[in-house]
Amino acid sequence: MEKKIVILLVLVLAILSGCKNESSKIKKEPLPDKKEPMPKVSEKVEEQTFSGVKNLSEFKKTMFIPTLEHQIFDDKNSVYCATLLFAWDEIRKQLYAPLIIPSEFTDLNLLNKSSSYNNVLKLDEYKIYVSIDGENIVAKAEFDKSLPFELKLGYSIENFNFNGETVSAFGVFNYDIYEKIKESIQLVYYKNDENFIIKLLPKDKEHEIILFMSSNDFNSIADMVKEIEKLTIIGMIEMKDKKTNWRYSFNPEDVIAIPQFKFNIETEYETLQTATFKTYNKTFRFQKSYQRTAFSLDESGAAIESEAEIEVDSFFSGVEIEKPKPKKILFNKPFLVLLKRTDALNPYFGLWATNAELMIKKTIPKTEIWP
Repeated sequence: MEKKIVILLVLVLAILSGCKNESSKIKKEPLPDKKEPMPKVSEKVEEQTFSGVKNLSEFKKTMFIPTLEHQIFDDKNSVYCATLLFAWDEIRKQLYAPLIIPSEFTDLNLLNKSSSYNNVLKLDEYKIYVSIDGENIVAKAEFDKSLPFELKLGYSIENFNFNGETVSAFGVFNYDIYEKIKESIQLVYYKNDENFIIKLLPKDKEHEIILFMSSNDFNSIADMVKEIEKLTIIGMIEMKDKKTNWRYSFNPEDVIAIPQFKFNIETEYETLQTATFKTYNKTFRFQKSYQRTAFSLDESGAAIESEAEIEVDSFFSGVEIEKPKPKKILFNKPFLVLLKRTDALNPYFGLWATNAELMIKKTIPKTEIWP
């Protein structure tokens, strides 16, 4: 099974007053002819082993967020993808005018101000369709990316305890296994068993999967992205220090365990659909703001060797060397999953996982729950 994320976003705006837009102003690829409709993401998802799509309303502990800057909560999963911002940016280009957005439409203002989607994907990695029909503007953004591994990343664990719920997981808890897949997992930062960052390195060397767990509180995924950037630098320094470099190598007693995810969810952003905004002499409203996201993550595959390499020199400061301790890198509490290009600052997909609602669950007797 491959790691996949598939997104479809549809933004439909209607002019409430003012002149009509001219179809000659369309810059991007037009929407397909009605006789040959644009392929539905759901069809692609089905082909890629995802089950039928479900509405977000069926998930009481999960929400979709339009931007990295949107607030996240401790009691809900938060799912983000840059595709919504791609489509909104194209809408702005079609309007050819500054936008006036009332302050009460918080989500739309955040969407309009966000720049975290810039350069997160290459132009050939997503598609945008734009159509102007009279007073209607339609923008559709579609994204489909698979990140398979070359080798299986450790073992499957069917009785993993995440925040008190039993889920399926995968990971490494045997040194011999780690020797086979050590190029697949990179320890980016390790402070203790509550604070760490690892990277899963897929076959596609231009992309990476980042997993981050912290005992600190954060208001948004954007805040966590900044923290990851800061801690990555700290990790690079500690990796060169004889006192702390043991933290960045895998030892026989170390363990890594990651929950498995699989979901296919669609939603419409109600807060956007009630919003209005203006240009010079026109007022607009959203007729539709739709997004579908399908994502899976499990042990199937392992990454090729990372091109990034940090040299460890022979400098010794005279400070007492820390005694290595077994590292229990267990993602059994709220944590963040990011998918990003290695040359980009921000991710194109983020999942703040606080509960097991989007994870693959198994019914296991309590006496057999691990760890």
